[in-house]
Amino acid sequence: MTTLITAGQWSHIRQKAALPQFSAAQQLLRAEVDDFLARPVDVPQLPGGYYHDYFCPQHAVQLLFEPGSPRLHRCPVDGAAYSGEPFDSAWRWSVNNRLAESALRLAVLWKLDNNEGHRQLVQEILLDYAATYAGYMTSSGRPANHGIAQFSTLDEAVWVIPLAWSFDIVRPTLSQSQQDEVVDKLLLPAAGFLTRRHFGGIHNFACWHNAAIGTIGAVTGNEELLAFAIDGPNGFHTQAREGILADGLWFEGSFSYHFYTVAALLSLAKATANLPRWDLRRERALSAVLRAPVLCAYPDGSLPATNDCWYFTSLNDDCCHGVPKAPAFYEIGYAWSADPLFGQVLTRAYRHGPRECLDALLFGARNLPEDGSPDPTSVNMEGSGYAILRSQPESQQLSPPIPQRYALLKYGVHGGGHGHPDKLALTIYAQGSRQAPDLGTPGYGIDLFQGWYRQTISHNTVLLDGLSQPPGAGECSGFRADGPFQVADATVAWSASPAPSRDIPLDSVRRDALDTYARVTMRRVLLARADYLVDIFLVDAAEERRIDWIYRNTGALLSAAESRPALPSALVGEGYEHIADPHSLTLDDDPRLTWRSEGSSMRLFAAEPAGATLFAGRAPGNPAEERHGLLIRRRVASQTAFLSVFHPYGDTPRLVSVSWHARNLLDSGYAVCSLDCPHGQDLWTIRLRPDVVLPSRLAALPTDNRFEYTLEN
Repeated sequence: MTTLITAGQWSHIRQKAALPQFSAAQQLLRAEVDDFLARPVDVPQLPGGYYHDYFCPQHAVQLLFEPGSPRLHRCPVDGAAYSGEPFDSAWRWSVNNRLAESALRLAVLWKLDNNEGHRQLVQEILLDYAATYAGYMTSSGRPANHGIAQFSTLDEAVWVIPLAWSFDIVRPTLSQSQQDEVVDKLLLPAAGFLTRRHFGGIHNFACWHNAAIGTIGAVTGNEELLAFAIDGPNGFHTQAREGILADGLWFEGSFSYHFYTVAALLSLAKATANLPRWDLRRERALSAVLRAPVLCAYPDGSLPATNDCWYFTSLNDDCCHGVPKAPAFYEIGYAWSADPLFGQVLTRAYRHGPRECLDALLFGARNLPEDGSPDPTSVNMEGSGYAILRSQPESQQLSPPIPQRYALLKYGVHGGGHGHPDKLALTIYAQGSRQAPDLGTPGYGIDLFQGWYRQTISHNTVLLDGLSQPPGAGECSGFRADGPFQVADATVAWSASPAPSRDIPLDSVRRDALDTYARVTMRRVLLARADYLVDIFLVDAAEERRIDWIYRNTGALLSAAESRPALPSALVGEGYEHIADPHSLTLDDDPRLTWRSEGSSMRLFAAEPAGATLFAGRAPGNPAEERHGLLIRRRVASQTAFLSVFHPYGDTPRLVSVSWHARNLLDSGYAVCSLDCPHGQDLWTIRLRPDVVLPSRLAALPTDNRFEYTLEN
């Protein structure tokens, strides 16, 4: 039987607690304990419900959890009150979470202050759960993957881990009969239940099951539980080998689920750190999973909300519900590996907020590096399929300086059950803010989750006949991070019958979508300079289809073009019903459209023939009440090419004009455009094949900078 934190380690923690750099962590610990004492909750007599039901149906935001309000639950946006089911049951989920996390904090503070009242509360929580746990099993109306105290086996695992830690901390003060009661009626039954109901595959559920089973194994000295959790068929090593992609990201393609899974992996590693046979701290996978998000982060440290990702996910603060804030992960990583990158992440994060997490106090290094400016360059995360182009440092030397521009082309694996139908979607961060963001997900319990956020129309890509894309995986055929311009070139092709795999759950694939996209190929090429992105989107639909090119940007879409309300029949498709104020725009040759939000703008120069009709409207952002300007460029064809230039700017555009001298790329084999920039005129030539010869009038166009890209090498 082990002790998760030894006497010597507690002595070291107490020494750290006396240092000024850990004062914020102590203050937060005391504040959280004080909050629990001021707003206590009792162990509920019924199990917890579904966390994702605790969201406002109208605003897609989490309801305010009030410990003393089991039957009245308010929206933070407008104060609307909800009661009854499923809200009351979901409230109990938070009660259980509050009790488990508070027990751990009470136990830690007792070790620091020796306050008997804190220890007594931990004892009461543990014994109350031990007395109540068996009764939860008789509750009806549970899901197939039900937990005992909590809604699901996943929730059960997350809930029991801090209880196991709190028991380990106060165990020496309990009588033998009390210890036996907690072990025999709570911890071992929970571990046995999770072992029998183990997820049985590669999934974040399985990682949390392993963490709970292994932690209880460490606390109780049960080698069978440890072996199951670490070396079992679906244990830690299998999850790390098969679930972590070659680029270090978890296969589900969501940064919040990535951290959610990493929290489980680290939790098991923390629990086994004092067991030489099972010590996981030096596993290479743990370093890889911490490095990967840093490579993908926006310039401000926040992360793109790909797939089912919470929109708030950031390296500086919250990264997912139900786990510590992101700096806690890097406190552990830096303490175990001394990787300078992790130290830089922490230093930058603590410029945004205090060093206050519990993991800093328990596991963190005493000192952090002074340089806290991780400055990743462009990167192609080939395992996940995220091609990221960041403007090079010289953009900061321009007059005036240009904040780093970030563009992500999403082309790779689907992401299993948490994937979104958004192959070749474009995400843009510029001018210090998210301009064209991936929206990620709100709570799963609201209608907009499936109806909008999980439809192709809410992403900046292309869809056919109004149907969302079926699952698929593309490849990147060209990537260049430096030079006169940067390149991300990716293609996705769908087959009529995708092979079953963990990445593509066939039970979620609809036959009509498969038929529509069968033998369809799409290709997107981004050519990036500091001031702008040239965007080429090729579609080969095999037969004539309605092809909609989608672009959604924060702020209002401004246009001087003639507009009229769109006919209802014009905007029919999955998720199209959520576009407010739909109208059509009739534009001149090569329209210029502008999105404007506070402090930033985006200008789109599109290559369109005269008289082309585009559709515009306002669409839900995240949160849902935030509205983004949405544009649809429509073609009816079997093949087409959408040509665009994106120019993000602040108050005044740097890119004055774009002239398309030739735009019929598929017909003529080339496209040519010139851009008037502050540094001179850039001339771009895009060729389908190397042997395509430009007419002399185009080849001789004057320019200050000439750039070329050939699609078929």
